[in-house]
Amino acid sequence: MKLEKAILFEPWNLGDAVMALAIALQDPTRLSLACNTKWHELLRCATQGMNMPELIGVDLGYISRNKEGYLKFGDLPKLYKDATVLSIRGDIRDYYAARKIFPDLPILANGWLPFLAKRSALIDIPFASGWLPVRNRYKAWASLSNVEWSGVERYYQQKRPMATPRTITIHVGAQWRSRQFPHVAELVELLLKTSRVQIIAGPGDQLPHGISENDISRPAKSDLVNILKLSSHVITNDSGPMHLAALLRCRTIVVTRQAAIREWLPPTVVAVESKYAPKGYKPNAVHLSDVISSGWPSPDEVIDHLDTYLDE
Repeated sequence: MKLEKAILFEPWNLGDAVMALAIALQDPTRLSLACNTKWHELLRCATQGMNMPELIGVDLGYISRNKEGYLKFGDLPKLYKDATVLSIRGDIRDYYAARKIFPDLPILANGWLPFLAKRSALIDIPFASGWLPVRNRYKAWASLSNVEWSGVERYYQQKRPMATPRTITIHVGAQWRSRQFPHVAELVELLLKTSRVQIIAGPGDQLPHGISENDISRPAKSDLVNILKLSSHVITNDSGPMHLAALLRCRTIVVTRQAAIREWLPPTVVAVESKYAPKGYKPNAVHLSDVISSGWPSPDEVIDHLDTYLDE
């Protein structure tokens, strides 16, 4: 059944908000996005000149890294009528928050099994073994929102013209150090032989070994968007900047170690995945930590995947 009006409820991190926005952009008069207000300006910068869905501010304490204000609500948005609230996360906290914020609206939520599989190795067995497929969150949002997946794919396939001179941007930031590619310095050394390289990070991001403040810039909002747009290629961690660069239709490569990237991978993004990365929903034990682990892809592996884009 076609949903007449729907609110995509995604109060978590930047990458989560971008995934939902990518789907809402396909039908912005019918779909709205409820997300953290700290992402609103960046999302508007990223979609400048496009028909933008309405953004609804929902600021929830339990999404913070230190979990302060477990179910603390910020200023509640205006109440809506004649809309269905959608959620794909399977987190009971999100369901409770959506019910609190939109008390008169129906809620359509799924993702309960993936949510449980992230927390139980037993439940994750059929996914980790390949007996059952891991659902992609972009596709999950499209399905729940009644958006044609082919339209989403067409959007992402419309790459930007190749910038000259060839400029490769490496975004080294990640919320957790465990998800941060540790061999950036070696990768930069290799790339500088053939390309111009710039390294960027978020305002509070820690830097990988061998990279100092003198080596980077920390652009935000419109500056970040403009730097990504003017890049020939973008290399990121499994993080919000990966989703943002993909939304901007940059030629994007993600280097990943701690989680199965197929759940999170945007259309057309090239993944350089560690052989030690999990295959199901349950991430490695150090996924949400600042532990720097071994077993990452080598800089040469990243270069090999980059060459698939450079040959366009």
